[in-house]
Amino acid sequence: MAETLVVQQTVKAPIERVFAIARQLERFPEWLDYVTAIKIRERSEDGKIVISEWEASVPILSLKAKWVERDEWDEERKVCRFTLLEGELDKYEGEWTFEPNPDGTKMRLTVIYEYQVPIGGALVQQLVRKIVEEMIKKLLEGIAKAAEQSIK
Repeated sequence: MAETLVVQQTVKAPIERVFAIARQLERFPEWLDYVTAIKIRERSEDGKIVISEWEASVPILSLKAKWVERDEWDEERKVCRFTLLEGELDKYEGEWTFEPNPDGTKMRLTVIYEYQVPIGGALVQQLVRKIVEEMIKKLLEGIAKAAEQSIK
């Protein structure tokens, strides 16, 4: 069964700056403990479509995962939609929104994922959920910190 996680964070920086940093996928391993590599496989000329290869390692679960995702960045609406193209996950998709906020920018990341674990059932699923949620929070925190530092 698919899980849906929604995490949001307010950033004290202009929306254009936050959106630009969020588009720098190559920097994500700086902020994500479990992500060991991200390689851009393809980027459209206008930069709106990005196909990337991800590698992650979760030692606590003795898990190594690889996947390819497609990100579609909408500069005008300040939205990114992403979806799984291939990999070990059963489902992975979502939407990332950026909205003006009195304090700067509000980022909201919605991730819908499914990962069937053959052994350990519910207990392992709870751990996977906790790890995915932690990764989302760390990603938003990393982007926020980078955006806020750049304007000081």
